[in-house]
Amino acid sequence: MRYALALAVGLFVTTASPVFATCTPVPGAANLWSRSSIRWVWLGESHGTVETPAVFGDLVCDALAHGRHVTVALERPNTEQVAIDAVVGSGDQTAVERALLDQPDWRESYDGRTSQAMLELLFKLRKLKTQYAALRVVAIVDPDAFASSPTADDEAMGHAVRTLESTQPQDLVLVLTGNVHSLKDPKLGHKTAAMYLPTDQLFSMQVTSAGGQAWMMNDKGCGAFSGGVPDKDKSRPFGIYPDASLARFGVVDGILALAKPTSASPPANTTALAAAPCRKDFLSQTGK
Repeated sequence: MRYALALAVGLFVTTASPVFATCTPVPGAANLWSRSSIRWVWLGESHGTVETPAVFGDLVCDALAHGRHVTVALERPNTEQVAIDAVVGSGDQTAVERALLDQPDWRESYDGRTSQAMLELLFKLRKLKTQYAALRVVAIVDPDAFASSPTADDEAMGHAVRTLESTQPQDLVLVLTGNVHSLKDPKLGHKTAAMYLPTDQLFSMQVTSAGGQAWMMNDKGCGAFSGGVPDKDKSRPFGIYPDASLARFGVVDGILALAKPTSASPPANTTALAAAPCRKDFLSQTGK
């Protein structure tokens, strides 16, 4: 079942027909929204799929539909904040998209973090903001820390997410990052971003799937590769399962089972991708 989130802001502020975001309820999500002790819900993904950014957008929509005040935290450089604000704001869609895709990371990163699916997520959040004006979308990556080391990157990201509590103390913070950042244990030998939050106020989930592909960049180039985190039970229905033992690796509070194979989402900046050496390497090696 799908539904359109229709809030008073969208219904009465303008005489024009509002554009509602169409959302798919996520089984098990309502149990999270009803738990007042949870301040952060963290979704750990494999970058570069079509499905995870889409279901994350549905989670945001679902939380709003249940009356929660929401801040969205994304694994994007904080130098993009102005461009992101413009995308989720009310400016001309073509102009704000062009400005975002001209940001350095959208021109130079081909590993799945600047995918078409991520761009579509931002525009879904734009629709939600027309209906819920207080919705915030925040970029949480410090480029200097990212360039320094994985340890510094996780620490800066964790502090950025923690700081959101002080600026909007009533908000539920929904976070989308790569799956290692969402772990509650030092999988790579250092504190992850999620470990900088109070563990009893954080619900961290690992996204699982029935196999499939993700857009990646590796020594073979950039393109669609087998990827994702396979569910321990590939017949598990779609939804949220608050059972830490279901995770494929690391310590989390549960999983979000996609219940289907994932598909690869290529970079949104197709012009930059066409000229990227990694793309030429991939095509030459795969013959595609």
